[in-house]
Amino acid sequence: MSPRIAPLPLSWGLLLYSVVSLVFFNLPLLSFVLKENGGFGMAFSVCVAYICATNMVFVALSVLGLVVLRFLLALFSLLNALALYFVGTYHALLTREMMGNVLRTNFNEASAFLGGHLWAYVLLGLVVGAVFWVLPLKTAPLRNKAYFFLGSGLVFALWGAIHTKQWLFFDRHAKTIGGLVAPYNYSINTARAALLSLKKTPLKRFALVPLQAQGRVVVLAIGESARRANYGIYGYNKPTTPKLQELLNHHEILALKATSCATYTTAALSCILNAKRGYENLPLFLHRQGVKVVWLSLNDGPPPMDVDWSPPLLELHRWFRQVGLDPKIIDYDEALALALPHLLARYPKDNLLVILHLKGSHGPLYVDKIPKDFAPFKPICTHNELDACQSAALINAYDNTIAYNDRVLDLAIHALHHTPRQAVLLYMSDHGESLGEHGLYLHGTPYLIAPDFQKQVPFIVYLNPAIKTSLQAKPIKPNYHQDVIFSSVLHAFGLQKSPAYNPSLDIFQ
Repeated sequence: MSPRIAPLPLSWGLLLYSVVSLVFFNLPLLSFVLKENGGFGMAFSVCVAYICATNMVFVALSVLGLVVLRFLLALFSLLNALALYFVGTYHALLTREMMGNVLRTNFNEASAFLGGHLWAYVLLGLVVGAVFWVLPLKTAPLRNKAYFFLGSGLVFALWGAIHTKQWLFFDRHAKTIGGLVAPYNYSINTARAALLSLKKTPLKRFALVPLQAQGRVVVLAIGESARRANYGIYGYNKPTTPKLQELLNHHEILALKATSCATYTTAALSCILNAKRGYENLPLFLHRQGVKVVWLSLNDGPPPMDVDWSPPLLELHRWFRQVGLDPKIIDYDEALALALPHLLARYPKDNLLVILHLKGSHGPLYVDKIPKDFAPFKPICTHNELDACQSAALINAYDNTIAYNDRVLDLAIHALHHTPRQAVLLYMSDHGESLGEHGLYLHGTPYLIAPDFQKQVPFIVYLNPAIKTSLQAKPIKPNYHQDVIFSSVLHAFGLQKSPAYNPSLDIFQ
């Protein structure tokens, strides 16, 4: 008979897990400390703090029994590996905001991240998890567990007391460290995001006032991940916006500069659509005011809202076919623009707000946001692991989405230009995007440290000939913020007397 492996004392097994978890899944954390000139002394302090904290967490969980403990060790190994993939590949910080985005992500969006080296990370997590699943551990009395818990806590406290000068580093980089250290980054921040979503209080309502407009149309097109730096009309060195440039040359549009209030969609949409915290948003308020409100988006899962029409994706596809749109384009933003004349016919005499939430330039698979035959810039990156692409190919793939957005906006403006009704189009992106600058990709970097590429967005305004006699833009400012949308739309519908209206946040006169 082969000799049996002697079981490890529980404390040794947990200490081993803490070290393995640190070495295998937290190298980005240690790399960050060294990169920020923390030095090897600071890196060693991080190791001590991590091992002590992880010892304390898992010995506390061990009171649930060895079977449950083994399961948790295996589960967190897999989750740590997945976290390492996203942190290492996309340089993402798994903050509360980011985990809130994860909770709201639908399958189609999540599937764009599948593939590539992800499976290698999954295999790593499974192997580490399997080792600790089968690792023989001795049961330990509660007293011994308490000693191990208190001992780890004492080492933690003494080390912190001896190295008080290092506290400033932790305080200065607390959010970044909290977004890197696994498993606490995704577990604690997921819980925080979930609790925040449960703390919803009933929205306050603005008082209603008489509508001063008749039959007006406002189209609010909300872009996705469109950074201003890559728009030709703002000086980019590639012709990504030829149609908008022609409109600008003929003084038919305004190309304004704007800064987003957040680097992720949920918060940015809140800035665009809300006037005051805790109050109803723009579509809800205008719906109560008697404006017909339509929300169209090819992104799955439109937000629940009490408006006139907010069709889910299958219903929207069905309607596109009914009105005669080419089936080849019904999955792309172009369909939303081509549907505008049919929407105007559907609400022929009403004041109408149409919100188009575009797919835009959302990564990582930029090639999926445009039709297969649309690629003015080549070669292009078709990989979902953006750091695996040549920089030029990645930028070309992104620039193609901007060029496609140029076509979409041109089609929408064309539709409004040819209606006899008074009409306005406002286009603003929710946030920008990083394309490898400073080692960052996509978006969602904490705002205070996010690069301008993730904050600076395009803001395009179009007034059709029918409305120019009664509505004009104020003198142009060097920069706008997303909070100008709410009051500007109210002005377009003649609601300047509304308590929700703020003249200082209105671009019209």
